Amino acid sequence: MVKTRIIVEGEVQGVGYRALVKFYASQLGIKGLVRNLADGRVEIFCEGPEERIDQLVKHIDIKSKIIDPSNPNVERIERHREGEENYSPAWKGHDGFEIDYGDQRLTALEKEALESSEYAKLQFWYLRNEVHVLRTDTNENFNQMAKKYGSISEDIKSINKEIKGSLKETKDGIQGAIEDLPEKLKEALIEGFKEYLEKER
Repeated sequence: MVKTRIIVEGEVQGVGYRALVKFYASQLGIKGLVRNLADGRVEIFCEGPEERIDQLVKHIDIKSKIIDPSNPNVERIERHREGEENYSPAWKGHDGFEIDYGDQRLTALEKEALESSEYAKLQFWYLRNEVHVLRTDTNENFNQMAKKYGSISEDIKSINKEIKGSLKETKDGIQGAIEDLPEKLKEALIEGFKEYLEKER
């Protein structure tokens, strides 16, 4: 069991980031606190097995796919274990893992409303990221299809051109052969061809 102080820099305030930290810490069975600092960073105090704290750090090191100040985006994470320089213990007592809203005296209902608001921001960010990924993937898929089917289209055009050339040669050959035939035979062939066409209709 280790105790660790974590400082997170980036777009991490007003974007639901503390809710994200609480969610993953609770999932991993880590106890502690998370709070906003006056300088725009977020401070986390946590205690638990070191491998779980490592997992927590990986989960909360999020990069937004959309550059927007309303999206959480971590630029840097510092870790200070108990006994190391810059480590400091929990600034107040806690049960499980809690979001510290500062000096505000909140009722249970107010605290729940604040946390719900943070979770809502987080869900909105997640949804925007997913839509962005879907749009990017769709554009890439259409570009790949355009390349793939563009080359097929070129092949079809080339084959069509060859067929037209072959048909023209065949037609010219037939016309030349017909012109060399005696006149009565020509008339019979033309008449027979017309009858054939009439039956086919």
